[in-house]
Amino acid sequence: MSMAVHEIDLNYLGVPGAIAAWAVEGPEGWVLIEAGPERNWPELVRGLESLGVSPGDLSALLLTHIHLDHAGGAWRLAELGVPIHVHERGAHHLVDPTKLLASATRIYGDDMDRLWGQLKACPAHTVHAVKDGDVIETAGLRFTAVETTGHASHHIAWSLEESSPATVFTGDAAAMLLPGTKWISLPMPPPELDPEAWQNSIDRLDGGHWTRLCLTHGGTVEAGDLPHHLENLRIALQDHLSCIQRLLADEPDEASRMRLYREWLLESAQESGIEEALFDQYVSKGLLSMNLSGVARFKAQKDHPAKKR
Repeated sequence: MSMAVHEIDLNYLGVPGAIAAWAVEGPEGWVLIEAGPERNWPELVRGLESLGVSPGDLSALLLTHIHLDHAGGAWRLAELGVPIHVHERGAHHLVDPTKLLASATRIYGDDMDRLWGQLKACPAHTVHAVKDGDVIETAGLRFTAVETTGHASHHIAWSLEESSPATVFTGDAAAMLLPGTKWISLPMPPPELDPEAWQNSIDRLDGGHWTRLCLTHGGTVEAGDLPHHLENLRIALQDHLSCIQRLLADEPDEASRMRLYREWLLESAQESGIEEALFDQYVSKGLLSMNLSGVARFKAQKDHPAKKR
């Protein structure tokens, strides 16, 4: 089967490698994995056109989940009639993004437009709900939905069947890499962060047949590095959880938590040879605050399981 995988760097906020979309050329057309934020719609269009494909000619859009860095621009493609495939727990939020918008606004406040652009509803007939194990056949290609929750309850990795190397598009399930390095950055957002489910998803990726991970943030992890990356991710997830829970218990104010969390992360990055200037490009105050809030929300839910998220 003829196929080719192309990374489209969306140059998010002028930072190379921060957010990517993946265009897959099949024998009968093109499929896009991830739409990126709406603010980067021009970059996505240019990336597709550089490959000789117009956005409206895409056979399908496959989303790993509905967070705005992955799906914020999905409505642009939906308005062009592109079918969208997304986890069944996220599908209705694309059709009616009211709660998605409210949740994101609580986190990002006045920065919403600058960070993500506009968010509009997708026409209902363009949105197709999928569950674990569903197979999407489009453009002469076959993709299998691999439920990989933990970062979010509506997270799917997409396995490109019959590909060589055996490729899976992991969204945030395999976390993020600082481009050009092997240092893992973890996104741990509220309200659905579940580190225990995430560890299970890492096990699932590690136990699969894949020999290449295509990340939304940070490029690819190839066969020789794949087991090492996933093992480091297991350790990093537990270390982040322990660090943040300790800060939540010991530090009374947010500013102190942010400062100490950043110092802890920076020390880890510098041990991997990453300079502070590069670190600050990718580990923003927004990411630090999001992770602190995500773990706090997870801890509160675990301590009071009857309380709704």
